Amino acid sequence: KGYNMNMMKFVLPSALAIATGLVPAAAQEPLATLNGTPIHASDLNVTADQRKLEQQLYTERKGALDAVIRGRLLEAEADRRELTVAELVEAEVVPKVGEPTNKEINDFYQQQRDKIQKPLKEVRDQLVELMRQTKYRLHLADYLASLAAAADIKIHLDPPRLPVDLTDVRVRGPADAPVTIVEFSDFQCPYCRQVQPTLVELQEEYKDQVRWVFKDLPLNEIHPEAARAAQAARCAGEQGEFWPFRAKLFEQELFVDSMYSGLADELKIDSEKLLACLESARHEEAVAKEAQEARSLGIDGTPAFLLNGILITGAQPADAFRELIDRELERTKTP
Repeated sequence: KGYNMNMMKFVLPSALAIATGLVPAAAQEPLATLNGTPIHASDLNVTADQRKLEQQLYTERKGALDAVIRGRLLEAEADRRELTVAELVEAEVVPKVGEPTNKEINDFYQQQRDKIQKPLKEVRDQLVELMRQTKYRLHLADYLASLAAAADIKIHLDPPRLPVDLTDVRVRGPADAPVTIVEFSDFQCPYCRQVQPTLVELQEEYKDQVRWVFKDLPLNEIHPEAARAAQAARCAGEQGEFWPFRAKLFEQELFVDSMYSGLADELKIDSEKLLACLESARHEEAVAKEAQEARSLGIDGTPAFLLNGILITGAQPADAFRELIDRELERTKTP
C-alpha cells in the first residue's frame, strides 16, 4: 500500500511544538516616546478580538515554521543516506505501520458505531485506510521527533505575551522565580479538575523556579455555582487556607453550602465565619473583575494558563508545560 507524503504536514512533533519567546527586557522597551515620555504596549487599548488575532497569526506562523523544519530534517537525513525523502520515509516509517488486525478493526468500529451508523461490512475498507493513516502519522511523528532530538534547533519566533495583572493576587512561590504561571480556572470545570494532578507534579518538580498564581474565571452560563465556589475559596483565604480549600474544591461534584462548611471543618477553620463571609458576597466583585480581565485578554475558556505571559489553553499534559518552562528557564539564565 502507498502512503501519501502530504500526510506529513498534519504532524506536529512535541519537540517542535512550542517556540521560545522574548527576553523580559524586550517586552518592557517602549514602542514610542512622546516628548521623552515612553509609550509601552501596556498603554495601548488592545481589544480581546485583536489579541485573539495575534494568537492566531502566531499559531499560523509557528505551524509554517515547524513544517519547514520538519521538511529540512527529512531532507538532511535523506541526503546523508543518499536517498530521496520518499525513500527515507518508505524505509523508516512505512514498515512500522503494518495492517490493522481484525480485532483492532472491530474494536475501532464498536467505539465509533454510533457515529458511523452503518454495518461494518459497508465501511470496513474506509476504516482500514483511516487506521493505516493514523498509524502512519504517529510513526512519522516519532521518527521526526528522533531527528529533532539529534539536531541543533533554536527557535527564535516570538510568541505573544499577554499583560496579566499580578497585583493583589493569590500566589505561592518566590517573587523572584524566573517563571510565573497564572491559572484562570473554574471550580466546576471538569477539565480544570483534570489538570490539577499535572500542576501538582510540576510544582514538586520545579519547586522555587516557578511562582504560581490563581485567578477566577467562572463560566456562569454553564457552571452556575462556579462563581459562588470562587467566593467561598476567597473566604477560606481570609482564614489563611485558600490553597488547601482550592485543592479540595476541585475534588467536589456538588456545590452547596453544606459542602463548603464541611471542607472548612475538614481544614479546621471556622465554618460559620466562612459561611457568613460567603453570604456577605464581599468577594463577588473581585471574582467578576478577574473574569472580565480574562475576557479582555481574549481568554474565554478554562483552564487557561499564562506562562510568563504565553497562553496555554486546555488540560495539557505535563510535557506541554515542561517544554515551555524549560525554554523559559534557559532563556532567563544570566549570560
